[in-house]
Amino acid sequence: MATAPLLKNDALPPASAAAVPALELGCLGEGYSPDARLSRGDQRVSMVPDVAEQLIKDGYAINIESNSGVYSGYSNEAYTAKGCRIMSRSDVIRRSQVLFQIECPVNDLPAMRGKILISWIGRLQDKGKDIVEKANAAGVTLLDVTAVPRITIAQKLDVLSSQAKVAGHRAVIEATHAFGRFHTAEMTAAGKYPPSQTFVLGCGVAGLAAMGTSKALGSVV
Repeated sequence: MATAPLLKNDALPPASAAAVPALELGCLGEGYSPDARLSRGDQRVSMVPDVAEQLIKDGYAINIESNSGVYSGYSNEAYTAKGCRIMSRSDVIRRSQVLFQIECPVNDLPAMRGKILISWIGRLQDKGKDIVEKANAAGVTLLDVTAVPRITIAQKLDVLSSQAKVAGHRAVIEATHAFGRFHTAEMTAAGKYPPSQTFVLGCGVAGLAAMGTSKALGSVV
């Protein structure tokens, strides 16, 4: 069988399509500070290192605002170990086409013109409606995570249920601290104590979580 190339330039390497620049995703900090006078947000962060790693495997580039995950237990090094890039807030906004923040950064909307912001908007509430108007004026596309359908296939995206469950647990923990006494029935040489009684208003996701935590502590619900 002949091995000579059929065409004069057949020995050239095959042409390849130009590499498409990766879509850059940006994670912004919530502005939490231990000093209540300076704090502008809470301790949560919109993207954890494990999620960032999966997105990088899917071909995205991840930009993380410096120290945005510190108060959630994720250092800058934890992000860089997964392949993320750490930079200032202004650089994250400038370089990223899609941005993540739990609380909508209303003051930064003018700098996000032409970009997509994925955030907790609550578009049906008065505060959310105001945010939507400001985003429209700034030319920002909003993706409201509270608008995800509450169906089986979208359960992992259901922020309303997940955060309500956390709220239910936290309500009992804070009530326990304020109560300042035993929850479980105790019988000791010094005497016996009856179990505490917990009254939960509402039987939604938060209420069910509160009931479970109260029972686990030994209280009578």
